Amino acid sequence: MTETPRDATREDRIRLVRIQAFFENAKGNPIALVVTGLFFVLLMYGEGGPRSLLLSWTLALFVVSGGVYLFDRYVGKVGLSLENAQRLFGWRCILGCVIACVFGATVLLLPQDSARTAYCFVFIITMSVAAAGYLAYATVYWYCLLVNLFSMFPLSAYCFYRYFLDGEAFFLLMGLASVLWQLIFSTKAYRISKSVIGEIIARERLRDEMAERRVVEEALGASEARSKRLATMLRLICDNVPDMIWAKDLEGRYLFVNRAFSERLLKATSTDEPLGKTFGFFVERERNAHADDPEWYTLGEYSEDVDRHVLGREEPTEYEESGHVCGTFAFLEVNQARLIDDRGELIGTVGCARDITERKASEGVVERLAYYDALTELPNRALLNDRMHQALAQAKRDRGRLAVLFVDLDQLKPVNDTYGHDVGDLLLREVAMRLREVVQREADTVARLGGDEFVVLLQRVNREQDAATVAAKILESLNASFKLQGEEIRISASIGIAVFPYHGEDHGQLLKHADAAMYAAKRGGRNSYCFFDETMSGQ
Repeated sequence: MTETPRDATREDRIRLVRIQAFFENAKGNPIALVVTGLFFVLLMYGEGGPRSLLLSWTLALFVVSGGVYLFDRYVGKVGLSLENAQRLFGWRCILGCVIACVFGATVLLLPQDSARTAYCFVFIITMSVAAAGYLAYATVYWYCLLVNLFSMFPLSAYCFYRYFLDGEAFFLLMGLASVLWQLIFSTKAYRISKSVIGEIIARERLRDEMAERRVVEEALGASEARSKRLATMLRLICDNVPDMIWAKDLEGRYLFVNRAFSERLLKATSTDEPLGKTFGFFVERERNAHADDPEWYTLGEYSEDVDRHVLGREEPTEYEESGHVCGTFAFLEVNQARLIDDRGELIGTVGCARDITERKASEGVVERLAYYDALTELPNRALLNDRMHQALAQAKRDRGRLAVLFVDLDQLKPVNDTYGHDVGDLLLREVAMRLREVVQREADTVARLGGDEFVVLLQRVNREQDAATVAAKILESLNASFKLQGEEIRISASIGIAVFPYHGEDHGQLLKHADAAMYAAKRGGRNSYCFFDETMSGQ
């Protein structure tokens, strides 16, 4: 049989499948009917039935059965489709009803004086034809009813007729048995037909669902393939541009980095390694690997503050940033903006950076930025270390003294939180100016280490009291109020003092001991200075 088309409606497919099942089950029925009919003819001949009628009935049986056989062969050859199935099925029903009528007429071939067993045999034959119709054609129940009507109803009618004519109980029982059998078998056949049709409907419904699922899966697969191709292309584009590109979530964890950013700034093994990690993780890893070089990685000191600033404004943020990356000074031009998803929700930040170190070098800026703080224009840690080396060498030759003052501002964070980082930056510049006003000797150095930390290097100190005098002047100067953008701001400072050669032999020890003394001053109430002593070594 022809395969049911996929583009047909479910109702059309169900109707076609039922008709296909009808023709499939009908194969071989004409031969079985001929064999059954020949047995009947032999029985009737033995009962003395009219030869002419038996011959006519046999010819009719062969003609109709042959017609059904040839018709079924024709249908098998041309196949069934939505266009011809209903028409071919109609003709087949007509032929089937004719055969049922032929077998229904068998009761008329019995002589009236035939033995009762002959009537029983006729009952069995017609019952077999009806049963075969019910079982073979379960997908078309109304056709089964027609076969039953034309094959068994004549026998039932004839038996009741003979009962009313002759009054014999045998015909009454035969008629009642025929009617009862038809009722029982038609009920059973109805249930079978309903079950079979239900299976066809369920199978076609499942077929539709599977087809829909297949369409969805194919569409999803095509969409995933397109998305994968697009993602691959975007990755290739991003990895082949020289600029550094990244995206972070609201917690500062990387969602995406391109090859330039991964290799040049994070020193990651791949573009996947940074995912889920923060910038601070990679900076700390580099610093720990080069703990002996404080200037190994200084870029991005305020990256978290910048991210918060970017998240707080709708417009993109443009700025320049500089610092050491793995011992090499770099100057970046950075653009950052908020990262918004397709639902309009803020999910993080996105940015790109371009290395403009060479351009800045051509402008004569890089060398100064490598040794001076960009915000305050004070010497940075690198230049401070260089000057401390020179000052210590001179002091050792002259057997002189020098002092290191570690200055830490006490209230910078509240200023940033209250007035913003712009005001905080202005305050740091003012602090630098006041420190330079206090420390005026050309041989001395005022440096900024970063954040709110400053260091004053005093060369050729005759007494420890000289360092204390400078520290007191610094405190007095910083205690005076600052007027910034219409706001009056007050801060204080804590100062730790370490003197060569009493508190250290090299610049690292002196800075470390001055830092410890500064924390002692903070613990002592802040807004004060404190000299280092050995009790602070373990703190």
